[in-house]
Amino acid sequence: MALSAARKTLEWVGEAEEISPLFTASITYYRGSVLVYLATGYAGKPTDTAALACAGVVTGVYEGGIRDDAYAMGATALRGRLKRGKVWLPFSGAAQTDVGLPFYLADDGTLTKTAGSKTLGFYALDFKTGFILLDLRAGQKI
Repeated sequence: MALSAARKTLEWVGEAEEISPLFTASITYYRGSVLVYLATGYAGKPTDTAALACAGVVTGVYEGGIRDDAYAMGATALRGRLKRGKVWLPFSGAAQTDVGLPFYLADDGTLTKTAGSKTLGFYALDFKTGFILLDLRAGQKI
């Protein structure tokens, strides 16, 4: 289910990089949301569409000195800061048998093993109770 509030701090493994793409306007962004690059070139919330590459995880920092864990962006698109790297993302029922399997972004807060129309995914690197380790820089055509 899509996020409706900021997520607690996610656990990162190793060094994560930060980027600042333009975010799609007129959307509320929650800290911890996972965004993709839309066909428009903006970062936005995932949809069940083919070839949407992962952009990163919302940090809650935006251009102009804005810091907000639930930022309702107006009609003007702003740049926001995203983190990318190896991160533990919530997945109910995570198990050893999930390691090596492909996962997809169902929305900005949910992982799924079902591709639907999505053609880019991530292979699970590891698991722990309630979480799957993914490298958000390593999306692949699956």
